[in-house]
Amino acid sequence: MRFKNLERFRIGGTQTKMKLGLPPPRTPSGRVYRYSPNETAHPRHFLLGAVDETIVITDTMRARMKLEPRSKQTVCPYSGAVAPDEDFVHPDDVKAAIKMVEHAVVTDVQRELARMFSSLGSSSGGLIRIETKLSDTPKPRPRFSRSDLLRELVCDHCGRDYGVYAIGLFCPDCGAPNLRLHFARETELVDAQVELAEAHGDELKELAYRLLGNAHEDVLTAFESTLKAVYFYGVGQRPADAAPARPVRNDFQNVDNGRHRFAELNLDPFAALNEDELATLRLNIQKRHIIGHNLGVVDEKFAEHADDARVGETVHLVGEDVRRFAAIGQKVIDHLDAWLVGAPSPTIEQRAEGDGAAAGASLATSTAEEDVPTDDLQLGALARQVGRWFSEQSRDGMGRPTTGASVQNAFPDASVGDLGEAIAELEAEGLVTTSSALGQAIPSVRPTVDLFVTFDPVAIGSNPLVDALALTTSVLSGEDAVDVAKLHTGTGWTHRRFNPALALVIAHVDDRRVSKAMDGQYPTRAFFLTASDRVALKRFAGQSGLRR
Repeated sequence: MRFKNLERFRIGGTQTKMKLGLPPPRTPSGRVYRYSPNETAHPRHFLLGAVDETIVITDTMRARMKLEPRSKQTVCPYSGAVAPDEDFVHPDDVKAAIKMVEHAVVTDVQRELARMFSSLGSSSGGLIRIETKLSDTPKPRPRFSRSDLLRELVCDHCGRDYGVYAIGLFCPDCGAPNLRLHFARETELVDAQVELAEAHGDELKELAYRLLGNAHEDVLTAFESTLKAVYFYGVGQRPADAAPARPVRNDFQNVDNGRHRFAELNLDPFAALNEDELATLRLNIQKRHIIGHNLGVVDEKFAEHADDARVGETVHLVGEDVRRFAAIGQKVIDHLDAWLVGAPSPTIEQRAEGDGAAAGASLATSTAEEDVPTDDLQLGALARQVGRWFSEQSRDGMGRPTTGASVQNAFPDASVGDLGEAIAELEAEGLVTTSSALGQAIPSVRPTVDLFVTFDPVAIGSNPLVDALALTTSVLSGEDAVDVAKLHTGTGWTHRRFNPALALVIAHVDDRRVSKAMDGQYPTRAFFLTASDRVALKRFAGQSGLRR
């Protein structure tokens, strides 16, 4: 028996003992999930994206790296631990791979059984009656949703686009410290807040003051979080027999306490500041406490730090104060970034994080603006054009057969051989089924629901998977008996948009409970849900990204 669908994932081995490799699901911007094998590297989860090839790697940059970029190893961005790429596979992706293999095997077995029994056809008479039946519409393949993270960066040393939760110390590709990029991004966002406040300063003074206060608080929050991340990393690098670190509370909201904690690591985090900068840092930390905990009203403790402050007055706060606070914080973080590897970053004088954010945005935009899908499919240019054409010319999304002559007429510049190969590529990916008759140069083609899922977002502007999740929510909140026409009316969608989404939904309902009565408008007229069907639909919604 030949496993044609399973062979799509074959990367080695023999016909009877295949070695499989499955591409992991991707986020909307094309990143993949990674998961640190270091159990103490909270939160462990991060993303890897594409590479900005325009960044030139110098010897100075390479000296700060743990790895040669694009090696077969990955660096945990939270702990700096290095391990083979396969050790960073996310558990959710393992489950997804098992589902994909299971789907491929079941499809292959169903087709092989159909081939074996097709010669029997239907017969009657005697004591035995044999009836064979096979749906010519294969089950759609599993779909898995992945979400981008809020903090996305591009390493200013190797160009790797990636995403992390909270603070990441190292680039997961090359291992260079990227700590300063995180705080530079905070500075960029704070500057935008200040600009917004200044734009409303004349007519909305109270609102402007509130916006400035929030921006000021954001600086201290980012500053404190970054110092904590470096401190915990340093503690983790100490010998195993070192005394355990005391719990960290608000130590990094105070210069003296923070300096005392870092003394455990033989490090002064504020060594890069002069006396004036250090005094400004102290003043702004105190100013944050006044704004956050005393409604901005100066008390005696704050008045000791600020010569021009009077008890009972509102603390003075302007945009330049916030920018100055952020700049001093950046200087401290740059010093800590250098401490991580013993050398300062050669990109300190650049607005590296701003450039990185722009690069990351361009990577995501280019993916969204493609006129053909960027799914992990082995399709050539012509196959993608043919697939999109099937999506565009479908009137009702029902996957009706199209003659080979019609395909040939739609692509008059393509040779018969090239068109036949393009259709074969689509069939190998499960996007179409074909049937040939004697003398046909190109077979008749029937699109599957997977073709609509793949091409509809770029061909007609609707996404069957997203629509199927909406239908799933509606179905699960209703009665067990589902009237499809009524379900359709409730959406207000056209048949073209509704039918592919419905096909995805009923693929997760046992066939025995899906009506075979059809009038040409829908894949089915009605279906009935049991407890097992509801569980299957909830799991479909969960793996596809619907949060319940």
